[in-house]
Amino acid sequence: MDREELLRNLVSKLGELAPLVELWNKGFGWLCSTVGSEISRLLSVEDDVQKLHRTLLRAQSLLSDAEDRRYIVDESVKGWLLELKAVAFDADDLLDRYRTLLDVAKLAKDGDSRKRKRFWFGFIGPDLGLLQRRSIGIEVAKIQDRFKEIADGRNNLQLKPSDGSRRAKSSPDSVPPLAVACFDRSNVVGRDEDCERIVRALTKECETVPSVIPIYGVAGVGKTALAQLVFDHFSEKDRGENHPNPKRPSGDDKGKGPAVAVGDDEYFDLKIWVSLPKGCDVITATKEIVDDITKKTCNDRSLNILHHRLKELLDGKKFLLVLDNFWAEDCTFWDTLRAPLRYGAKGSKVLITTRSKVVSSRMTTQPVLPLEGLNESDCWALLRGVAFPHPEETVVSNLEEIGRKIVSRCQGSPLAAKSLGAILYDENDEEIWESIHQEMWALEENNNEILSRLMISYRHLTYPLKQCFAYCSLFPNGYEFDKDEVVQMWIAEGLVQRNGPRKPEAIGGRYFDRLLWGSFFERSHKQKYRMPSLIHDLARLVSKNELLIVEDGVLHDPPERPRYASLFHPNLSTVTLEKLYAYERLRTLRSYGESKVGQVPKDLFFKLKWLRLLDLSNSDIEELPDSVGDLLLLRYLGLRGTGIRRLPESVSNLYNLKTLELSECDKLSELPKGTSKLVNLRHLGLHLDWEKDADLNSMPPGIGRLTSLQTLSRFTVTAGSECNIGELKDLNLKGELCISKLEKMADAGDAGAANLMGKKYIRKLALRWTAQPLQTSADENRRRNPHEQVADRLRPHWNLEHLWIVNYPGRTFPNWMDDRSLWKLETMRLSGCVGCERFPSLGRLPRLKKLHVEKMDRLRNLGNILGFPTLEVLTIRNMLILEKLFEVEAGEIPTLRELNLVSCPKLRELIPLPSTTIKLEISDCELLNSAS
Repeated sequence: MDREELLRNLVSKLGELAPLVELWNKGFGWLCSTVGSEISRLLSVEDDVQKLHRTLLRAQSLLSDAEDRRYIVDESVKGWLLELKAVAFDADDLLDRYRTLLDVAKLAKDGDSRKRKRFWFGFIGPDLGLLQRRSIGIEVAKIQDRFKEIADGRNNLQLKPSDGSRRAKSSPDSVPPLAVACFDRSNVVGRDEDCERIVRALTKECETVPSVIPIYGVAGVGKTALAQLVFDHFSEKDRGENHPNPKRPSGDDKGKGPAVAVGDDEYFDLKIWVSLPKGCDVITATKEIVDDITKKTCNDRSLNILHHRLKELLDGKKFLLVLDNFWAEDCTFWDTLRAPLRYGAKGSKVLITTRSKVVSSRMTTQPVLPLEGLNESDCWALLRGVAFPHPEETVVSNLEEIGRKIVSRCQGSPLAAKSLGAILYDENDEEIWESIHQEMWALEENNNEILSRLMISYRHLTYPLKQCFAYCSLFPNGYEFDKDEVVQMWIAEGLVQRNGPRKPEAIGGRYFDRLLWGSFFERSHKQKYRMPSLIHDLARLVSKNELLIVEDGVLHDPPERPRYASLFHPNLSTVTLEKLYAYERLRTLRSYGESKVGQVPKDLFFKLKWLRLLDLSNSDIEELPDSVGDLLLLRYLGLRGTGIRRLPESVSNLYNLKTLELSECDKLSELPKGTSKLVNLRHLGLHLDWEKDADLNSMPPGIGRLTSLQTLSRFTVTAGSECNIGELKDLNLKGELCISKLEKMADAGDAGAANLMGKKYIRKLALRWTAQPLQTSADENRRRNPHEQVADRLRPHWNLEHLWIVNYPGRTFPNWMDDRSLWKLETMRLSGCVGCERFPSLGRLPRLKKLHVEKMDRLRNLGNILGFPTLEVLTIRNMLILEKLFEVEAGEIPTLRELNLVSCPKLRELIPLPSTTIKLEISDCELLNSAS
């Protein structure tokens, strides 16, 4: 083949390759474009995140603005706002995840710079790895597209600056400084005659044991408040008063008790108050009654055992039992519950409050009269008392005229009157009062529901308060909660807005106080709080698009995109929990009741990776899967009252965790060794039953580095230097603290390093040694000094209110117990101090109200102690050689109300009892019994 032909063939072949070359050029261009786009995405993540943050702030502002308007009735507008709220939730989750990954990356970088060498899954530069940046960038773009799509439809939103007037804003700071502390639910008006009628029924002789008296009425009419007023009439503090408060007129004069004089012999031996959440089973109800009588938590779940225990507690005693919020119309429930009640003495009574006429009719043969609403004068007295709580304040006549028009639409509901009064607190602007009046009259004439009146109060809350209130719809109807518990839940959900240097707990506390002042919450009998039944209905109404309720394995009307899940089920099987997989954007998962969970599915936390709050308290779980450590955003982990034995070490990876609630977990023996990595932890709740030696084997090393910690209920001293008591030095703790196993301290200097004197927010302190047998004198001389020196160095701050010293092995108590420095101390318990030979001089403590002394085997008397100006309850138990009490003159314990002497076999004489004493218990005191 000649050269010319060869060239022609070559050109022909190259022509055939031209399409491939063109395809290569296109492919290479696409590749370059794609890589360039990815690199651009990777490099712009920070900017994109900042833009998303600004978009989220605008969306939240718009949502807040929409909430502030009077009414939004257009269904398309409502749907638009739901879409906006949904994408705002998702954006908040993503930004939270980004911040967390960034913080964890920086911590890892600071801890080990070698990790920066990892390229694809590790770090480039100071922050995130390539795959993390790419994933976040993609998600940011998707959410921005959703925001844009929603923004394009904004013209359909009929919210304009002139659309509707603004409302009076019920901000968290609009609460009287002392109003919350002084508020008393029993401070009611217009119920004197009702109270007298019920007191007469309760003191009337009846052959039936127990006799049942119902308080029946519609929601919000004041059934619980009336029951509390009656209950307080028979309270112990009123015993010995032959004449209760005289009758006061209704209206502006607030009633505090009936004008019925009841003799001392007609008071009840036991007074019991139990609130029954809707859906409560008979086992739980019986257990609640036992717990209220004993003031302890009963762990039995067997109905037979509970019935036997309740029978023993009630046998031969005349009792008053209040069953508040009784719902069960099933006869079987009441027949089962009352079986052990029949063992009470003649004259025992049960007082129930209920919305159900069926319940009230079935439980009594007496005529049932519904509780009527208040008259307008009484409603005005309530509204005025809340709006202007200071008695010296004069209400402008124009405001009173408008106020009386407002209450004329309250339908006699004290709840509505008080909640509206909270809106108008300290408000003298006539225009604001008139706007409330107009809102009341804008309600449809045929709308007789009190709920619609309460909705007005809800609409006047600020946006953060609305969110916090709606979140409480998680609770069952009638559920009782602690203030700190709720505030910590709000913080975990990000509902508490930071305000300068103030701690989130303080801000959340103000939120709580504002809702309490507005009657969205109320105090319960057990020094806890709850939502009034009708307010609970309101909370469920306003949260219906975010709340998922699972009851008995059934999902009730699940919303399309729920954020919070509330589980009510005695048997939370794996199948029930797996139903939640479809709702992967859940932020809160909380179970109620004593559920049988069994084993938590291992993939549950892979599916629900956006959880911020997980609470499986009072269930039977004994362990959590390691996958719990993958819940990167989790801030609250609640396992109170479970059978948990150990926590997986992966819990130490929960960087955001703020609350770890392990109270009443008496089987838990240790915490994860990496607990000190939980740098954001603020609340570590450990077993709080101080009468049990249910301590951890040891504390995790380095716990003193958790300087954000606010509460640490127990600390176990460990021998050696791994985690000694000095770890407490820099912790600014508050509330309760129990330090146990103090016998392991070899150096008294370490005790001083705990800096208890500097912990001014500790209100209750327990110092526990492990019980030791009584030592011989030779052993004592060798061992007592270290214990006494340790105790001397554990001097608490003078703000302390409650002190327990248990199993102290020294011969003398620390010097700081003999002076007046603990001038705020109200209760003291000395137990098992078998080596002590001298009782401390406690009579000079000016506020001491309760003193409990037991198992001090070397004391023959409690010394020549004068004083006790405020002592009310004195209990002496199991004192084997005690021969006499205090050497005091008559009247020198002038306020003594209760004296309990149990198992003091050598006690020969009593102290003189003042006229204030209302209870004297003497048991197993042979010489004292024979002398009397």
